[in-house]
Amino acid sequence: MIQKTYLHIAAALALASSAFGTPSGLNNIPTADLVPHRTVAIQAFSSFGPGANQFAANGPDEHSFWMGFKTGLQFDFLNLEWGMDSPLFTHESGPLFFQTKIGFEPWENAKLAVGIAGIALTDINRAGDPFTYAVLSHDFGLVRAHAGYGVQTNGNSFLVGLDKTFKVFDRDFNLNADLVQAADQDFWLPAVGWKYNLHKNIVLEWWTNFPEQGNSSHIAKVNFVFKF
Repeated sequence: MIQKTYLHIAAALALASSAFGTPSGLNNIPTADLVPHRTVAIQAFSSFGPGANQFAANGPDEHSFWMGFKTGLQFDFLNLEWGMDSPLFTHESGPLFFQTKIGFEPWENAKLAVGIAGIALTDINRAGDPFTYAVLSHDFGLVRAHAGYGVQTNGNSFLVGLDKTFKVFDRDFNLNADLVQAADQDFWLPAVGWKYNLHKNIVLEWWTNFPEQGNSSHIAKVNFVFKF
């Protein structure tokens, strides 16, 4: 189901960075990064443009609005992340989704994570099946690379991405691009985007999707990140 891969999985797994946080995803793919220990990221994001939700089960919708959160815990041998999100103000009230992943560092400059997203806690019959994935991220210095694979009923996908972080006005600015398959592997969905640490507690995020079939769309997101 392309909506799960194209919108929900993409948006739910893409938390941005902060002064004490790290990216938890790129645009439409998860990465092996996890939200840091005792950190909460609250996010609000919207899709818009001619291709927004064009493959949704309830028909095209030029706008959608989601809210969610993620938090992380660190243990001696691995890190844990979990969170929930849900669409709001759409044609119908959306399901509440749960996601979680665990990660560790298999060698220097590398991270490996296994996770599951899109676990419906409400409206299970309408929500579709969860998305299970494994992804490896490695920092080569010049660029950081990500590769993995996700499994979902009628939604399996390779996960490929690149990103690089620079300083802009003494704050982190991340440029990235990723690639997933959509519509039961019928076509590829490339995307390019950026994240900017506007404040130690606020991160802005934007990306644009360029599907091989259909119209382009955009995601705008604001993240509020706090430690506890």
